[in-house]
Amino acid sequence: MNKAKKNIVGISKKQCVEFGLVTILAAIFLAIYLRQNHFVTGAFFLTLVTIIVPIIFYPFAAVWFWLSKVLSVIGSRVLLTIVFFLVVTPVGLIRRLLKRDSLKIDQFKKSTKSVLTDRDHLYTAGDFTDTF
Repeated sequence: MNKAKKNIVGISKKQCVEFGLVTILAAIFLAIYLRQNHFVTGAFFLTLVTIIVPIIFYPFAAVWFWLSKVLSVIGSRVLLTIVFFLVVTPVGLIRRLLKRDSLKIDQFKKSTKSVLTDRDHLYTAGDFTDTF
């Protein structure tokens, strides 16, 4: 497996090319959205720079990929927090109000007996072919 060479900050030439492609796409989008031809000229110029000397995009790519790392850390934590408070907490509160204790937490360590239930089930071939 051949790893790409990375510079001091950790940005490779491939990542500089990827940033160049993103800027080309943005220029084309602006050309279509604003209906102005100078964005098409800019996209052509950016395409040449991306092909010939993509290392010009190094400082911009460094900021771009740093920002993506920061947003991935923040975004996943925010999303998981929202899911926890909108899904898990209400389910727990509803189960507590309905006095549901399927985990038998109230019986746990109250005696020497196990809180697990014994299940005597004879498996057949059909149980293994259609498991879901």
